[in-house]
Amino acid sequence: MKQLGDKLVKSPICDSDAMYESEFQTQDGVIKTWLCMTSGYTSNTTMTLDSEALKQTLELTAEMIKDLRQDHEPPGGGEKLAWFPTAITMPEKGMIFPEPLKDVEEFDWGWTVVKAIPIPEEDQHKYPDATNPGTFYKNRMDMKNLKRYDKLCFMDAAEELGMFDPNLIEGNAN
Repeated sequence: MKQLGDKLVKSPICDSDAMYESEFQTQDGVIKTWLCMTSGYTSNTTMTLDSEALKQTLELTAEMIKDLRQDHEPPGGGEKLAWFPTAITMPEKGMIFPEPLKDVEEFDWGWTVVKAIPIPEEDQHKYPDATNPGTFYKNRMDMKNLKRYDKLCFMDAAEELGMFDPNLIEGNAN
């Protein structure tokens, strides 16, 4: 897969100008992906309403995220796509995920950020990595010190997680 380009476009979710669009060349053709940095919603050109990709996504996705689905035309127009709130895991940094708000009369939700904390070497054997037999996690998620953000403050949540760390940007990694 080769990245062909990226740019900021207008979000069909919340009308912000902070939607990140990327275009990739794959063996199956060109795919565009979008991530709204205001709402945290994401989609790509494979998520048409009658697609196998959407069917598979719906089979694997948590009920709350399925309930938050929105269907919109992509930036620049075209066939309607399914859009969902994203969930991001960066094993060395932490996670961002949508979570229902507690103590509210009607259902609402926001973003939750949890940071990764090191697992002491002597305890790592308690955290096996099921996807890589014989290896163990070096970090775990600190669920006791989470931070919450409004559903239209995804960029603040991403900043809290460290997604904009200059060392993460391609070409700046050590």
